Amino acid sequence: MQNLWQSRRFRRWVIPALIFLLAFLPRAIYPVSRPMQWYQRAIQFSDALLARDWTGTYQSYHPGVTTMALASIGLKLFAWQQGLSSEQLLGIEPARPGTVNEAVGAGIIPLALAISLCIALSYILLSRITDQRVALASSCLLALDPFHLAYSKVLHLNAILATFMFVSALFLFNYAHRGKWLDLIASGVFAGLAFLSKSPAIFLIPYTVLAAAVYGWVAHRAQTPARWQGWGLHLWTLVRTVLVWGVVAVVTCVVLWPAMWVDPLGTIGKIAHWSFFHLETIHENPVFFNGKATFEDPGPAFYLATIAWKMTAVTLPMVCVAIVSAMSWSRHNKHNVIVWLLTAYVFFFTAQMSLGSWKQVSYMVPVFPALDVIAAFGLVRSAEALGRLRPCQKWRWLPTTIVTSALVLQACLVLPHHPYYGTHHNTLLGGSRQAQHVLPLQDQGEGLDLAAQFLNALPQAQQARAMAHPLAAELFARSFIGFTNTVRDPWINYRVYAISHVMRNLGGEEWETAWNADRQTTPLWSVAFDGVTYVWVYGAPPEESAAGGPEYTVNYRLGEHIRLKRFRLSAETLAPGDSLTIVLEWEADSEVKENYTVFCHVLSPGGVLVAQRDEPPIYGVRPTPGWRAGETIEDSHEIFLGSDLAPGEYELSVGMYDVKSMQRLDAYDAAGERLPEDRIVLGSLHVEPPDVP
Repeated sequence: MQNLWQSRRFRRWVIPALIFLLAFLPRAIYPVSRPMQWYQRAIQFSDALLARDWTGTYQSYHPGVTTMALASIGLKLFAWQQGLSSEQLLGIEPARPGTVNEAVGAGIIPLALAISLCIALSYILLSRITDQRVALASSCLLALDPFHLAYSKVLHLNAILATFMFVSALFLFNYAHRGKWLDLIASGVFAGLAFLSKSPAIFLIPYTVLAAAVYGWVAHRAQTPARWQGWGLHLWTLVRTVLVWGVVAVVTCVVLWPAMWVDPLGTIGKIAHWSFFHLETIHENPVFFNGKATFEDPGPAFYLATIAWKMTAVTLPMVCVAIVSAMSWSRHNKHNVIVWLLTAYVFFFTAQMSLGSWKQVSYMVPVFPALDVIAAFGLVRSAEALGRLRPCQKWRWLPTTIVTSALVLQACLVLPHHPYYGTHHNTLLGGSRQAQHVLPLQDQGEGLDLAAQFLNALPQAQQARAMAHPLAAELFARSFIGFTNTVRDPWINYRVYAISHVMRNLGGEEWETAWNADRQTTPLWSVAFDGVTYVWVYGAPPEESAAGGPEYTVNYRLGEHIRLKRFRLSAETLAPGDSLTIVLEWEADSEVKENYTVFCHVLSPGGVLVAQRDEPPIYGVRPTPGWRAGETIEDSHEIFLGSDLAPGEYELSVGMYDVKSMQRLDAYDAAGERLPEDRIVLGSLHVEPPDVP
C-alpha cells in the first residue's frame, strides 16, 4: 500500500479520477433545481449564438456566460435527441409532461462535469504546494461539502463561480511556489471564467494583488536580510505578475463572450450599472433571519451565521484548529502562508458581500472551497499532533486512520441528505431544528417535487387543480400532471405550502388566511428533512367526473396514433338548462406531434348545432403533443344546454381538429371505415321538459 501511494502514476491519474467520481456522482444523480431564469437564458443564449446574433449573447448583467454556455450544451443535445424545438423547451409550444424536468437535468450535467473536473484539478494543484494528505483531504471535503454540493445541482451561477475563483487562486499559489508562467496564465484564464460567471468575481483583482504581495514579501524576507534591499525589484515583479494575470483574464472574457466583440463598452456599462443597483437595493422579497422576516438589511451577522450553519461537524472545528495552529506553528512553515491567505480569502470576500443590501444565503458559496482546504490543514495537523504523543508514537498508522475516519464521518453526515443537500445544517449547532430559527430554509424548493409525485399517484390526478406560491410553482408544476395555479380559485383541490414561503410570510393576506385555516387541520401529506417539515399538502382528490353515469367501451381511431377506448356520461336524460359532463378516455400508441383541440357537439335531428364545448384535452393541461405512447388520458368536458332548448332527441358527437388550420383529424370506426364529417357519434341524448312545480 505504501508503494502504491508513492507511485507517481497512482497519484497523477488514479486519485484524481476517484476524486472526480466522488464529486460528480452526487452532483449528477437526480439534480434538484428550482430557479428557471438561467434555464431560459441558456436556451436564448445558444439560439443567439447559433444565429450569430452576438449582441443576443448578453442575457443578464451577472453575466452568467459560463452557466449559459455549459447548460446550453446539455440542453441542445437533449433537444436533438428528443426531437424538440427551443419553443417546446421554453414552454411556448406544448411538450409531454416531464420534458422540462428532464431538460433541466440535462442542462445541469455539463455544469456538474465542469465543477467535478475542477475539484479533481484542485487535488493536483494542492499536492504540488502542500502535503499529499492535505491535498487529498481538501479535495474530498470539497467533493462532499453539502453547501457547495447543493448549489452544484442547480442550474445557476454560484457553484461554478465558487469553483472558478478557487481554482484561479490555487494556480496563483502554484505560480508563487514554482515560478512557472504557465501557472500564472492558467490563473488568469480561470479568473476570466469567474468574471464571465458572476460579477462578485471582481474580488479576485484585489485578492490577487494581496496574494502576490504576500508571497513576494515572504520571498524577500527569505532571500534578503536587509530591510530595504531589493524592494524595487520585488515591486516590479509584483506589478508584472498582476499585469500578466489581468491581461490574460481580460482576453479570456473578450474571446469567450461574443457580446464583447460588438459592444464591449455597452456590455460592461450594463454590468456595472446593475451591480451598483443591487449593491444599494434590498431584495424584493423579505429575508428571514434570527426568527423574523424583514425587508431591512440583516447585516454581516447573516453571512457569519450562514457560514457556521452550512459547515459540517468536521469542517467547523478543523478550521478553528488550523487557524490556531497557524498562530503557534513555526513561523517559517511555508504552509502557514496558504492557511493565512485562504483565511483572508474567506474574510475579505465575506466583507465584500456584506457591503450589499441584497443578501442571500447562496452568495456565500464561494468561501466554502477555501474553508474546506483550511479544514484539511487542521485535520492533518491534529492527526500529526496526536501521532507525536509518546503513547501513540508506536502506532504509525494512527494519523492516517484519523484523517480517513474524519473523511468517512463527513460522508456519513452529508450523503444521507441526497439529493437535497441543502437540508443539511451543522449538527454541532443543533442541526436543522435550530437552524430554522436562524436562517431561511428550502432555498431550492426541496420536497416540492415529492409533493407533486404524491399527488400524481392519487385518483383523478390529471383533472386535479393545485395551488402553490409562484416561487414554489416553478418546481412543483414541472412534476405535477394536473393544473397548477398560483392564486386561490373556487375549483382548487389541493393547497401546497412550502416552509420557505411560510417563514418569510410570502403571498400576502390571501395566502396567510388560507395557511392559518389549514394548519388547524391534519395535512393530506407532508415531508420532513432532518426533523423539520418542508412541505404540507392540504385538500382532497377531485370527485370522479360523471360518476354513476352510463359508461361505454368503444374503439375509434383519430389520425394515425390516437384512439378513443371508452367514454362516460353524467346522464343521458337531461332538461333544458342542465349541464352534461363527458369523460373521454383517449389512448396514444405513439407520441403525437401536432396540437389538437377536442370538440364535443350536441346536434338537433336536423343537424343544427345547439350546444358545444371546444377545448384542448383536460382544459389545456395535457395537450396532445405531450401524450406518451401507451398512456391513457381521461379527458373531461362539460357542455351547458340552453334553457330554451326544445325537448326531444339530440345527437352527441366528438372529434379533434387542428386549431390553426381548422382541419378535422381523420376519424375511423373499428373496421377502419372513415366516418362522415370526421366526427364520432357517441349516441343520443333525451331532453325532457323541465318539471313544473
